[in-house]
Amino acid sequence: MNSITINDSLCTKDGLCSIICPLQIIEPPKGANPPEPKPEFSKWCISCGHCVAICPTGAISHSAMSPDQCLPADYKSIPGPDQLENMLRHRRSVRRFKKKTPEKEVLQRMVKMAGYAPSGHNLQPVNWLVFNNRDDLNHLVGLSCDWMKHMVTQMPDSPYSPVFNQIVNAWEKGNDLVLHDAPCLLMVHSKTQTGTESTDAAISLGYFDLAAMSFGLGCCWAGLFMMAAKSWQPLQEYLELPKGHQLHGAMMTGYPKLQFQRMPVRKQPKIEWR
Repeated sequence: MNSITINDSLCTKDGLCSIICPLQIIEPPKGANPPEPKPEFSKWCISCGHCVAICPTGAISHSAMSPDQCLPADYKSIPGPDQLENMLRHRRSVRRFKKKTPEKEVLQRMVKMAGYAPSGHNLQPVNWLVFNNRDDLNHLVGLSCDWMKHMVTQMPDSPYSPVFNQIVNAWEKGNDLVLHDAPCLLMVHSKTQTGTESTDAAISLGYFDLAAMSFGLGCCWAGLFMMAAKSWQPLQEYLELPKGHQLHGAMMTGYPKLQFQRMPVRKQPKIEWR
């Protein structure tokens, strides 16, 4: 059960906690009395930590976190607009990897960084599945190609059929066009609860993708693999996801074999102002 503790000796009665609370479940201070949660607090609180984070004196503790557990906000360390735009423009989809497998400690930190992504109701529902063994990765590619063969047989007139044939033929000749010989594949999955899980997972993968740059790693969304994993039962059985969990996305990662020298031009965004 969620609970809030307010240290009256530290509380300045500024009411910031009641203002910042997303669900407005903290009563504003009245006179000399500090703010206090409404009776239904434990039922509706999403443990976002806003009340703890906003208090300048550290007067509020939440059962999910205390002020001492939360790092001080350092706004000076946030990159400026030019720095951030430069970083975003540098980001490329990497499909040529070195054979070196990313260190487990690095991947763990990147996943932790991805965990700071927002999620619906602050449920933080994303679970991660990591494959970094060459035999396992090759088996995943083989299963994906089995699905493509099946699809070509079932729907030979599909616009995907020529592409699938090319990918399968390449694989049979030892060329991986599904995972591009990536040394690591990460997948995100979750139990369906509120309907926001697929969005939550996509945001987390986006965070992971950007975090990779700071470690000298590159990423690429594994779209072909996901097409197979969504519908091919042998592949689903091999993944062995927990019962009731849905696979939302997959991403290849590894150390880039090549280095880009320029940042390609992108379309100007279409914006309608109202």
